[in-house]
Amino acid sequence: MAEYFYKDNVFTFEGAASVESCNDYASPWKIDFSHLRLFHVLNTDKGKICGGVRLCFTSDSKSATLKFAGHDHELKLDIFINDVLHEKFILGPGERNVVINTAITGEKRFTVWLDHRYSVKLVSVSVPDGAFIKKTPVTQKRWVHYGSSISEASAADSPSTVWSSIAAIKNNLHLTNFGFGGQCKIDPMMAFVIRDLPADLITLKLGINLYLGDLTHRTFLPAILGFVKIIREVKPDTPIVLISPVYCYGREIFNPVETHVNLVQMRAYVSEAAEIFRFYGDKNIYYADGLKVFGPDELKYMPDQLHPNAEGQPVFAENFEKTVLKIPGLI
Repeated sequence: MAEYFYKDNVFTFEGAASVESCNDYASPWKIDFSHLRLFHVLNTDKGKICGGVRLCFTSDSKSATLKFAGHDHELKLDIFINDVLHEKFILGPGERNVVINTAITGEKRFTVWLDHRYSVKLVSVSVPDGAFIKKTPVTQKRWVHYGSSISEASAADSPSTVWSSIAAIKNNLHLTNFGFGGQCKIDPMMAFVIRDLPADLITLKLGINLYLGDLTHRTFLPAILGFVKIIREVKPDTPIVLISPVYCYGREIFNPVETHVNLVQMRAYVSEAAEIFRFYGDKNIYYADGLKVFGPDELKYMPDQLHPNAEGQPVFAENFEKTVLKIPGLI
């Protein structure tokens, strides 16, 4: 077997913002690993959960072995060959090797959706002696999404069944999913990350993590405007969709403190942000109502009245496609 490491430049982590590479392993991050201290809370494991991240390579081999560093929990991996689901694999705690076998001959694309709940440390990819392995070129349009735990979607059954993964696969989009559980705070540093990534479409689902007063009536709208303005420094024409919060029964009209912003008010502010940019000539910014993505009719899929469960992921994906991805001229 020929063993290849990240430094050999024959495989990639698609959907990551950067990669931590050392002698022992490579680990994808959703922030800029070379400037960790700039990212505050996101420089912990929050910034390296692998939702939407894929290990990608092309080979003529009928088999490949993935070697992971030690981990104390199971890892769920969805393995696709030539964009068709080949196998759902669960790597048990402490187990290190995943062997992929296929009867498909000739050159083929291997895509491994990494566990959407955890960080991953990949040691190497091996193929039999004499087989070639190389990077898989990206030919899809690139979709960059930013959101909360609803976008992280840890309740999904497996990595490729997260709602954004479902939508990306169905619409042949290259996904980067910046879903940060509890930490979608409109951090300016994430605007810089999004600004500097290749993107044909950007969706920003904003508000739900700011309900308890991180931003107020005074600061919520300006934060959105500044976040988008940073992205527009480099991407003046890339379509951006601002998505307001989905339904949450306990947060719709109740304000814990007068200065805090409830979800009804957040939707008005997010809509106003899109309108302000359009007023100043930005024809490629749009607003999508979160209630049309996941509203009161979908409450049965939210056991905690906030997070879509596994059964709700395809429903969310379908509604998102109709409400956002089908905006005329978007993709």
